[in-house]
Amino acid sequence: MICLAGIIVHWLPEINVTSLTMYKISFCTVCMNRLSYLEQTLPVNLIDNQDYENLEFILLDYNSFDGLESWVREHMQAYLETGKLIYYKTTTPVHFNRSHSKNLVHKLATGDLVCNIDADNYTGKGFAAYLNREFKNDDSIFLTAIDASGAREKCDVLGRICVKRTDFHNIGGYDERMTSYGFDDYDLANRLELNNVSRKLMESNPAYFDAISHSQAERINNDAVFINLKALLVNYLSPCSSDFVMLFTDGTFKRGIVIDIETYKFDRPLTEIQKAEMKFRFSLKDFWQEGRWQEHDSHISLYLREFLVQKLYFDQTKKCFLSQVEDTTSTFYQIVNQDFIERFIMFYSQSTNRIIMAQNVLEKRTIVNRSGFGKDVVYKNFDYQTPITV
Repeated sequence: MICLAGIIVHWLPEINVTSLTMYKISFCTVCMNRLSYLEQTLPVNLIDNQDYENLEFILLDYNSFDGLESWVREHMQAYLETGKLIYYKTTTPVHFNRSHSKNLVHKLATGDLVCNIDADNYTGKGFAAYLNREFKNDDSIFLTAIDASGAREKCDVLGRICVKRTDFHNIGGYDERMTSYGFDDYDLANRLELNNVSRKLMESNPAYFDAISHSQAERINNDAVFINLKALLVNYLSPCSSDFVMLFTDGTFKRGIVIDIETYKFDRPLTEIQKAEMKFRFSLKDFWQEGRWQEHDSHISLYLREFLVQKLYFDQTKKCFLSQVEDTTSTFYQIVNQDFIERFIMFYSQSTNRIIMAQNVLEKRTIVNRSGFGKDVVYKNFDYQTPITV
């Protein structure tokens, strides 16, 4: 359902495959401060798929401030006029939210098939026609690059998933509890399978798996965790475990023990989530604690559910924080190496999403976001007089 200037519009009609010569396909791209990628990929993708007429490119500007809107106005006008490219913008987001943004752009799509195309991805020549052939042959599938030959070593293309729009909506889209980087696409694929949609790997055409290479930081530098992290502290517990504390600018903290699966010895039977995590070298021992912190002249106070649980005193000589709990003294060092911080944020994002994914699998959850997904207000093709409530 979309509300346009007070008018409620219902959509999602049934697809009558037999009456179609070609599926209508929507290429769905989200962009938040990724103009440097999009100005390279989008023009090429439009040209490489120009022979497939029943195709729309849905571009969602997720409140970028890098000149994306001006670039689209100046360079993409011809495609906007033909309707091949449709530009939407939301002015709501402060930080990048992968699952919400992808849900929003997929809800704006009108195609029978919807396909996520990340801003740094090249589709390859004739990709839309390839998708049409595959779904004409079998419309009970979804196509994914995950585990596809030629895509395994290219993590930047693993988000390429093509699915019938009705199947996407039937499972509630991407799980919006996954706000950060990683495994939202794996989880979507799992739930589609649980809902009796057959997984099919994309064919190993190297052109379909081409993407712009970029740094780790560029994957996460619009995320709330990256932007709001004030300090990262670590207490080395053993050669295979460390206690990490993330202090955020809003006065909250998150804390967890990270373990090396290959050498860590568990002292009790594994939970089902821990068993699912055994395939990854580094994992969270239990869960992320969430609380509040306060900075004082000589120490930092950590609170859980409003109860003071620990004080970390800064030692000027040792340049670290010391904490005494009963008879145990803990030493926390502040990590200042930017590369390590970026890799830790990546671990935090992925491990958090992996746990949600594992829970969905264990509970055989097919449908998520039961109160709705991809909700926002957008503006179409620079028309800021007509807000569209999605």
